[in-house]
Amino acid sequence: MSGMDARVAAKTEQQALEKRYAEARADIERNRLIENGQSGALLYAAMAYGDALEENTLFRTASHWAKLFCIAAVCIIPNLLVIHVLL
Repeated sequence: MSGMDARVAAKTEQQALEKRYAEARADIERNRLIENGQSGALLYAAMAYGDALEENTLFRTASHWAKLFCIAAVCIIPNLLVIHVLL
């Protein structure tokens, strides 16, 4: 391989690497923008949930009972699992 062929091959490889770098950089930037949007949506959802709790007593009651159900499940399911596995 002559010096000219080596330089052409190196230039081609460099261009391919630059293209891969640009694509990866664009993908990282896109993911960053998506994550920023998701965090904003989470804040909006939390604020909307709080407003809905203040306005609707039925929703407030249902939310409270759902919370109590989850707490009870966390306390009861591990005990049932231990009883099932050990007995």
